[in-house]
Amino acid sequence: YIVRTAHFLVPALASEDCFALGITISKKIGNAVCRNRLRRRIKSWFQQRNPLPRVKINLVARKGAGVLSWDDLCDELTQVITGLEARASS
Repeated sequence: YIVRTAHFLVPALASEDCFALGITISKKIGNAVCRNRLRRRIKSWFQQRNPLPRVKINLVARKGAGVLSWDDLCDELTQVITGLEARASS
């Protein structure tokens, strides 16, 4: 199944083992500094969040994701996890 937000597309696959995260950020998002900053911020958010649903996801950034403030990024990632948990429970 797929979860979509304004700046992220998240294909997910149910997993019996644990949570797994892949991050895809294309050159359309910005230069290397912008892409790496976004990747570090996403990883940091997921490291702070516990527990995570048992799914394998690939977080694909869309245009505009590179300029999100920390609060906006947190809100979008919370929407992603909420969507994943809702789909996993149904």
